[in-house]
Amino acid sequence: MIERRIMRMTSGAMCGAGVLLAAAVAVRAQQTKPAAQPQPLVPVAASSLAESPDAYLGQNVSVVGAVEHSLSPTAFSIDQDRTRLTGREVLVLAPRLNAPVELNAYVTVLGEVVRFEPAAIAGRMAIDLPPDVAEKYRGRPAILATVVLNAAFVDLARQPLPPLTPDEAAYDAVMKRVGTSFSTLRQAVGGSDGKAVEVQAAVLEQAFTETAAFWKGRGKADAMQWAGEGRTHAGAIAGAAARGDWDAVKASTASLGQACQSCHGSYRDRLDDGTYRIKAAGW
Repeated sequence: MIERRIMRMTSGAMCGAGVLLAAAVAVRAQQTKPAAQPQPLVPVAASSLAESPDAYLGQNVSVVGAVEHSLSPTAFSIDQDRTRLTGREVLVLAPRLNAPVELNAYVTVLGEVVRFEPAAIAGRMAIDLPPDVAEKYRGRPAILATVVLNAAFVDLARQPLPPLTPDEAAYDAVMKRVGTSFSTLRQAVGGSDGKAVEVQAAVLEQAFTETAAFWKGRGKADAMQWAGEGRTHAGAIAGAAARGDWDAVKASTASLGQACQSCHGSYRDRLDDGTYRIKAAGW
């Protein structure tokens, strides 16, 4: 009964952020081992992992457990039972923790299961455990964490993003304006609201003018072309809406969306937190 309850708890936690976890694991696995395919996640109870580690060695697991000990700024242990010490704790080593873990609070940990041997792990991850603590866990199961989610589903192990440069911030503002306006435009097209379509088309024309100037300054002819196409399609949408030609409005709206997607495919990266940045090649 306890094991079934634990697994239901694990499944529930995974359902709440399944897409986020899978995306984070896939992205980080590709970053560290470009040629390897990420392994599927194996949900396991912390108690099961502590008792039978050999069954999970080398596997990527998802474990829900309560923080039992905070051992260093990047290491802690988890146990299944947060009400008492069971001796069945599992060591968790993270490359970074952006905030301290909270004792007795449940976390969801994703990562690879290994036997803790400091010499073997040191080549893969920095270990900042005191010598006596390292000796205590030697030979016991450990998780080399790629994701550590707290109760609010904040990934404490996520690489902090550098702040936007002034150019990035300016371009980001334009792209957000485009995204909001295009979404509003599509709704207006669906409702055959000619006035609203004309208003949003004008907003998009100006935004794509700014977009073309941005890419011109970086010598990206293809991006300039897509921005120019977007501006042209926005003008065509406004004209067709004024005439009441809704077939033409819909055709130009679809073409505008295709121009945006072409540029996104070449110059936009989606980051772990779901936000977007310009690819390095764009600079």
